[in-house]
Amino acid sequence: MYKLKRIFQLIRFIFMLVAAVIASVFVRWCKKYKELWIVSERGHDARDNGYHFFKYITKNHPEINSAYIIAKDSPDYEKVACLGRIIPYGSFCHYISYILAKAKISTHIEGYAPDILFFNKYNKFIPSKGKNVFLQHGIIKDDIKFCHADRTNIDMFVCSAVPEYEYVDKTFGYKQGVLQLTGLCRYDNLKKKDIPTRKILFMPTWRSRLRSCSRRSFLMSDYCQKYNSLLNSKRLAELLEKYDYELVFYPHYEVHRFLDCFETNNSRISIADFKNNDVQDLLINSDVLLTDYSSVYFDYGYMRKPVVHYQFDEEEYRTHQYGQGYFEYRHDGFGKITETEEDAIAELEHILENGAVPDDVYLQRMNTFYKFNDKNNCQRNYEAVLKLL
Repeated sequence: MYKLKRIFQLIRFIFMLVAAVIASVFVRWCKKYKELWIVSERGHDARDNGYHFFKYITKNHPEINSAYIIAKDSPDYEKVACLGRIIPYGSFCHYISYILAKAKISTHIEGYAPDILFFNKYNKFIPSKGKNVFLQHGIIKDDIKFCHADRTNIDMFVCSAVPEYEYVDKTFGYKQGVLQLTGLCRYDNLKKKDIPTRKILFMPTWRSRLRSCSRRSFLMSDYCQKYNSLLNSKRLAELLEKYDYELVFYPHYEVHRFLDCFETNNSRISIADFKNNDVQDLLINSDVLLTDYSSVYFDYGYMRKPVVHYQFDEEEYRTHQYGQGYFEYRHDGFGKITETEEDAIAELEHILENGAVPDDVYLQRMNTFYKFNDKNNCQRNYEAVLKLL
């Protein structure tokens, strides 16, 4: 059924695209398409670098003809609509804007397109103009093959740390000038709370091999069983009670369709959904991050807050998802690497005992990793886009 549905979607994409190419010849001089910058994330959200970049340009540079692409049923729609012009995701206007935009800007490769997977695969055959800007969804640490130059059509690729920039430059195959060391736009809004929130954020990433699995298969996966075991751990419950803390479980966006597979009876543990929670708010309003391989710990490091890694499947993750990059967790990481539930909880207790601050060795790594530690990331990215155009 999934494949059949996808076939009908592709037929619709092709039909809409052909019609938009024809229509673009007649509307290219219309005011709403002239010198247009389109900004997006995945077409359904506004919580990442795309949102913060759009907020910056609408506030500081209203002379730019800009529009944000987002679905009408998105929980973030009204939040963006109050900033500036909206183009409904998947609309005919969206297709025309994709073809005519002078700058196409997104946190994800082809995130500004009517369909990320289809347009990423066939963008070289689509007659669109303008420059493609990859704001990034996070800081790259692994060898992500789909981000290599031979698989993309990127004119500006944002980096935030010197080791990241050097690794991508050496490994990903981009021409000189494409990579820009400007920093992530969302970091302008990161701030550490002066008063402890008494919350632990548990935020693991996804597993690509589970993307198209059934609910039954997901329930039987190590991913689901390991994390459900932790959420229902008696030792974790005692820890939260002892230090008067709460734990918020918020897995990667791709896992949220299986969110009901996770459960707990502990009143100190909550399972947060996408609709009612913003990732950056969760990061800011917590004291400790528990994760596996998610690059979200770079956001935490930017705020100089403690991190614990629970990596029960490292070999499998490296084999089936992302190969080892320049960042080696045990040598470069911002927190201790644990492989068992018991060790992860023990490290959480160590951090809480010490007032929820990073150990010196990890704090030193945080202090030396980032190129910038200011609130000018949006401005640098804006200036880099202007230079590109």
